[in-house]
Amino acid sequence: MARLNIPTIDQAPTKSQPILQNYVKVLGLVPNFFALISQSPDALKAIADMHGALGKSLGHKTRERIHVMTAEVNGCNYCLSAHTFLGGKLQGLTAEDMELNRTGHSTDPQADAALQFAYKIAKSRGHIEDADVEGVRAAGFTDAQIVDIVAETAFSFITNIFNNTFKTEIDAAFPPLQTKKAA
Repeated sequence: MARLNIPTIDQAPTKSQPILQNYVKVLGLVPNFFALISQSPDALKAIADMHGALGKSLGHKTRERIHVMTAEVNGCNYCLSAHTFLGGKLQGLTAEDMELNRTGHSTDPQADAALQFAYKIAKSRGHIEDADVEGVRAAGFTDAQIVDIVAETAFSFITNIFNNTFKTEIDAAFPPLQTKKAA
């Protein structure tokens, strides 16, 4: 059970309601994570703005892959469930690819390089080697994209911390998955 109430759109603060309504328009539902943090309109706006702004140079598929990987690293069942759902439904990622994503790999060679780099960042909390940056650059990523990989990984940490802290209930629409760390 969640440690905080998960309000409906009507129960959320007035300033949060338009943001929540936008999630309904885009996703067909308000994920419990966004509903939960809507209790702080400032936190909701910050998260929604970051979500909308980050990682565009990586493409949606690679962004979802990074979120699946980071959820596994941080033992976040909610984010693993949500991003597996979103990766499959909205991005067409296969179950095989998302299983590999959990360990920092992908069936797509370009995404694999990004995920290996992001995995090292996540596992080491950013304490990587020069060779790691050179490796992802050699795989064809620009400096801007390398910044985006780090930013997307860091953003995922934020959502993982919220969901682990508040034990956000997994939405009925999402597959109820467990990370190996949380199992």
